Amino acid sequence: MRLRNSLIFSGLALALLGGYFVAKSADTKLPKKKRDVADQNVRVRKATNWVDPAANYKTEERTEAFRSDDEAMEQGALVGQRALTFKDKESMEEFLKRASGHGLLVMGRIDALFTLRIGFLNYQNLQDALDGSEELSMIFPVTYPEDGAVAAQAGAVPFGAQLLSWLGINTDNSNWGAGVKIAILDTGVSQHPSFATQVIPTAFGDQPAIAGDVNGHGTAVASMIAGTDSRIPGVAPAATILSVAIADANGSSDSYTLAQGIIAAVDAGVNLINISMGSTGDSGVVRNAVAYAEQMGVLIVAAAGNNGSDSLSYPSANDGVISVGAVDANESHLAFSNSGDTLALSAPGYGINAAWTDGKAMSVSGTSFSSPIVTGLIAATMTSGTTAMTATQAYQTLIANVNEAGAPGYDAQIGAGIPNMGRVLNAGTPGIYDAAVASNWISSSANGTPQLQVTIQNRGTETLINTGLSVTSVGAPTNYTVTTLAPGAIQTFNLPIYGSTGTLRVDSTVNLSGGVTDVNRGNDRRLETLSVQSN
Repeated sequence: MRLRNSLIFSGLALALLGGYFVAKSADTKLPKKKRDVADQNVRVRKATNWVDPAANYKTEERTEAFRSDDEAMEQGALVGQRALTFKDKESMEEFLKRASGHGLLVMGRIDALFTLRIGFLNYQNLQDALDGSEELSMIFPVTYPEDGAVAAQAGAVPFGAQLLSWLGINTDNSNWGAGVKIAILDTGVSQHPSFATQVIPTAFGDQPAIAGDVNGHGTAVASMIAGTDSRIPGVAPAATILSVAIADANGSSDSYTLAQGIIAAVDAGVNLINISMGSTGDSGVVRNAVAYAEQMGVLIVAAAGNNGSDSLSYPSANDGVISVGAVDANESHLAFSNSGDTLALSAPGYGINAAWTDGKAMSVSGTSFSSPIVTGLIAATMTSGTTAMTATQAYQTLIANVNEAGAPGYDAQIGAGIPNMGRVLNAGTPGIYDAAVASNWISSSANGTPQLQVTIQNRGTETLINTGLSVTSVGAPTNYTVTTLAPGAIQTFNLPIYGSTGTLRVDSTVNLSGGVTDVNRGNDRRLETLSVQSN
């Protein structure tokens, strides 16, 4: 994708074609040779078609000398390019010695992975140069998830400037993230008046450090972490931001360049990497880069994608990557947010105030912005307590204190839940009582008929005793009692739905008993209209 590599590769093709036309031109324009005077009386014998009757001709299939790159074309990868990974440096150097003799172009190298980026016009030339020990990887286009590619559902609730309070951050967070290095692999990051920290441009591969962001996407992503303005708040504003501009002004990149960016970020000593970009293709070179980051203790957080698909984009779908989906301010899964069985969790992703280029601000939506919120919350968790944590320890603490949402338990749309920094901060504080109606959900029962599932959660630090639940949907309220509910635990109640299609109005409320006070009455009731489909 990078401009320099594309020009080199295009130049190779033009040079080969140009050589052909020059040779052809030279062949057709040579002047006829004049016969010497002494040769003018020489008779020339007329040619005859003569065949040796003893000749024996074989008939067999001809091997094609040229092979097009059909495999890459079919998979949507970059045609005429591969990433080759070798078992060691010596094997890579041996390949380099014979590459030019096979008409191959070396477009780049990642020494940490023993990987080369190879360009070719003839796929057969590449095959002839291999000895079978190499790992070949497709190079796929990588872009940022486009806002509006799939619309959010009607009635989705935006966040505006209320991001911090919604995440349970009701205290001074100006020092959160101090000492934590976060790499933003994106279109670049412009310095912004709302940023408390200086953005550090970072070089990668043979690309120089690029300051600024002519696109705006990378700046908006960074502001979810670094913003300090009350109108553009970030969750870990004291973190150090390293900008690795892997994408061009149009937001385009590729999986090889993404892998280069990951390696450069790890080697620069970052704790966390945020990738709000993605691809439909699973590239081996990216998997290897992710494994390299894991070995060095660096966490990678990536956006799930905005296609409304039931499969996650890459690298968020790769093992070792924390995949983040998007919800609105009503804790509802957003229709554009990709789903999948390896989705880790979901975070705000609709109508959020964000920084933009030239000191401007924008309202943004998408998993691109859910991902850095989680990245920032990990950095905040690393530094907000009395004891410093590693990135992995902080993520484990964050995931242990998520709010339940959507279908009961883990589900492919929400993941494990939605992070809440207030619960993280109070995790070790005794005496907190907080019962919540986590979700009203329509599902199918065992016999295939629709049912209403109401889930409550204990979001406090004390066990709840004899908690009441009242659910009104059709007719009179239905009342339940939850005998005991441990901190963080959930309990789900199933209510049959008879003869209801279209929409269903549901009103669910929890009440504590024993004279204890609920610290957050705002989550005690959930009133909403749900869609019911008959089977």
